[in-house]
Amino acid sequence: MDCWKSILKKLLWPGWGWVVLTVILSAIALFLAFGTRLADTPFAYAAYCLSAYGLTVFVAAVVPVLLQVPRFLHSIPLAHRYLTDKYFSVWYGLALSFIINLSFAVLKLVYAVLYSSFWEGGLAIYNILLCVVRLYLLASFPKGQKRFSYQDELRRYRMTGRFLFLLDAALAVISTLIVLRGNGYHYPGILVYAMAFHAFYSLTLAIINTIKYRKFNSPVLSAAKAVNLTTALVSMFSLETALIAQFGADQQYFRLIMTSCTAFAVCVTVLSSAIYMVTKSKKIFKKLEQGAKGGSEQ
Repeated sequence: MDCWKSILKKLLWPGWGWVVLTVILSAIALFLAFGTRLADTPFAYAAYCLSAYGLTVFVAAVVPVLLQVPRFLHSIPLAHRYLTDKYFSVWYGLALSFIINLSFAVLKLVYAVLYSSFWEGGLAIYNILLCVVRLYLLASFPKGQKRFSYQDELRRYRMTGRFLFLLDAALAVISTLIVLRGNGYHYPGILVYAMAFHAFYSLTLAIINTIKYRKFNSPVLSAAKAVNLTTALVSMFSLETALIAQFGADQQYFRLIMTSCTAFAVCVTVLSSAIYMVTKSKKIFKKLEQGAKGGSEQ
């Protein structure tokens, strides 16, 4: 019995050298089977068996390595802090997004001046507003051991909601240009598929994080995720204009209906988020004031 276990273990974990060699031979065999006239020969069946074995030993070799990745990451101080400190991880994401938005803002502003483009100017204003709100949130995060009080975080949450009103106004202008003038985003070649993956990934992650970070009862974290959700929705709208421009440029009526509906949905969602954030913060402040008055009376 032990002999069979040893043989099976040796077959499944033959060592990285044999794993790499098996994967390469599997790829070559499959290429010959599908790329030549060997598809209906016994060689093809041998290639299928070899590729199945190659996939099995590759997965068996990779899984233990992947299981060690979290331990390795936690051994790095900066990565450990990113994985365990939610404030730091969100701050890091905001900082990276701020740099990207700032680069886009400068680029679009230069284009707007050089080409006297109202469209590029609208995009520049939108990215500048995103930079402002993200910079404001970056300044709202705790430094070191210093933590803001719940009331201070709530004030920043309310201010972020007010910023969203300005963002929504900029989005309304951009949406009007897209719907009425046919402006939009154009991605050459297969780049549109990469942008599609990014847009869907960003939206999915934004929705998950918006729900997940509510349990931390931190208004600043919730505000940061509300901004991320807004940018994810705008990315989806941008993707729609790019797809229509690439695959349905000749269908003007379809473009008008789709962009109008999506623009309306995005603007209403952002406006609703802004109203919710402002009204919620006001209600909480009112409850806190009533509680403080009740406590002082006692």
